[in-house]
Amino acid sequence: MAKKYYAVKRGRKNGIFTAWADCSAQVQGFQGAIYKGFMTEDEARAWLAGGDDTAAAGERTVKKSAAAETSRPLDADYIIHTDGSCLRNPGGPGGWAAVIETVATGNVEERSGGAAETTNNRMELTAALTAVTSVPAGARIALYTDSQYLKNAFTKFWLPAWKKRGWRKADGEPVLNQDLWMQLDAAFAERHVQFHWVKGHAGNPRNERCDALARAEAEQYRR
Repeated sequence: MAKKYYAVKRGRKNGIFTAWADCSAQVQGFQGAIYKGFMTEDEARAWLAGGDDTAAAGERTVKKSAAAETSRPLDADYIIHTDGSCLRNPGGPGGWAAVIETVATGNVEERSGGAAETTNNRMELTAALTAVTSVPAGARIALYTDSQYLKNAFTKFWLPAWKKRGWRKADGEPVLNQDLWMQLDAAFAERHVQFHWVKGHAGNPRNERCDALARAEAEQYRR
């Protein structure tokens, strides 16, 4: 995979980055962020030096609108949508699902599963874990989820804080779903994951598809 240069014109820290993870940290969740990927450092520097801060054709902007959150992400190898469902949360039957697109080929794969007694959060985490570990280490992933629980653990750095406290929350209580969080932590460390939050049940086709698959799996365990 050729080396890329990521130029951030408007973000938490502006400049040029050679790793997507570093670029993502500057722009994800930053309203009005402007950034772009280049094949050479000279191109990246020329883009940063020229023009104003308004987005031009081909530039990626990040806004808090639903449309921006569902636009095609920058330089992703895989676009993944996930969802989880629990019919009687907590402790009832549940299901999880993922839709995985390989950008290079356009191939789309669906995966799903369920459990007889679970929680909505466990199904959300299981969906993400299964999907992310289905693609190679080093892959760049755009992960779309309607779970703030999943997203915030990484983007708001809850997970590193939990680990530092020995898998305990700020109030001293044990972190729920530690087994899944530990696996997710290891999986994400080997891949470049860019989070996108989508509002559930708001017409996003792949989010709706994941929801339907997850609910169908949960129904199979209904007593």
